[in-house]
Amino acid sequence: MRLTTYMRCDRARPRGGNGRDVDPQPSVSRLAKGFVTMINMKRFLTACLGLLLAACSPGGLRPLVLEGRDLHPSLVTRQLDGSPIRHVPSTVLRRNPQHSADPEFVKAIASSGSQGNLGPEGIRSALYALYLGEGEVGLYGLEASSAADARRLENALREIWARNASLDRARVHRGGRVLVVVWTDGLSPEVWEAVNRGVVERLPAPRK
Repeated sequence: MRLTTYMRCDRARPRGGNGRDVDPQPSVSRLAKGFVTMINMKRFLTACLGLLLAACSPGGLRPLVLEGRDLHPSLVTRQLDGSPIRHVPSTVLRRNPQHSADPEFVKAIASSGSQGNLGPEGIRSALYALYLGEGEVGLYGLEASSAADARRLENALREIWARNASLDRARVHRGGRVLVVVWTDGLSPEVWEAVNRGVVERLPAPRK
């Protein structure tokens, strides 16, 4: 009787240090997790770069990163508690006040501070602040990349906020390449003047 021997030709699977089989092809879920991690890391590094650029900016908007009491004793800084913030996407707000050169933040504040009329072009960094007192009072700050950009932004902002300015519910201030819109939904004349005075005092001097 002839016996026929059959041999398995399966390729040997690599084994890890614990003796278990190792899958030579990474799973789809593993690749997806790695991809998500890379995206999150990119966002984190971009945000860090924005903060670094803003912090290294000489003068600029940095002196306007203030608590409410720095502008008037009756004002408190609004805490971010997850509730909607007027006209600003909550996804870009990490603190209040916030000053950053992060591109998404600059884009959002340029749009909000201009009632949707301006984009981030020619803007180096931005500032957002919101305070509570008798009513709300807020700051939209834009630091222009050049003197020409500052003139363009100033002309646009003054035109956009002209109606509110005529009602003394908003004022546009400029110092050098820094533009600040101060707005309120109702403050006493004393507090309103104090807030605007505090902003003007902290604006950078015009560059020679």
